[in-house]
Amino acid sequence: MNYQIVSLIVFGTIAVILAIHSKKIANQEWRLKDIIFSALLSTLFGAIALATVLTLIGPAIPILATLGLLDFGFEIFFGVFIFSTTFAAYIMQKPGVATFVGLLTGSVQILMGSPFAATVWISGLIQGAGAEVGFAIFGYKKWNLISMLTAATLATVASFLLAWYRGSWTNVDSMLILARFIVRLSSGLLFTGFISKLLADRLAKVGVLKSYPLGEKANEFTGE
Repeated sequence: MNYQIVSLIVFGTIAVILAIHSKKIANQEWRLKDIIFSALLSTLFGAIALATVLTLIGPAIPILATLGLLDFGFEIFFGVFIFSTTFAAYIMQKPGVATFVGLLTGSVQILMGSPFAATVWISGLIQGAGAEVGFAIFGYKKWNLISMLTAATLATVASFLLAWYRGSWTNVDSMLILARFIVRLSSGLLFTGFISKLLADRLAKVGVLKSYPLGEKANEFTGE
């Protein structure tokens, strides 16, 4: 199964999910400012993800290798790479955001010269699709810590399955695979679930996100 087939499966799954829920969701129309905001967030977090590879993961590899933890170099920081998917979706609270931003974040990294080259866009797409399914499970109506953690978990699972496919881990020790997954999931839940929600809530409270659903809810709560 090549990347093109995987892409079709992902797009098809997301299309079915959105079609099922589209008539039940009030905030489903995309505006020009939504696209611009998505692009800005994707650029910002794409740059942060690339910087993480170059300034943290790269230098950490020799140290981790010395400690016998080389297999966990990427997993420790994994949450940084899927941060944009839940962060953007939580702010905009509409179908398709997680998938779109995931794809854009991966594409931005390619343009910035990611050492992972063109494989990054499919990673971003699948990670975003995983997060999308997490929000779709709740019908795009619940935007809280539970839905954020669910989205973070499914984004992690989707990315891990892709990594398994790419890395051909059939002959890798099952306990090592499990350990990798636990570390990756922990990072995903921390960064993409807890920290992502905390940061978005803080921005909403100071009035930066007034034109988006999260900001509107924060204003209603404070009575502004």
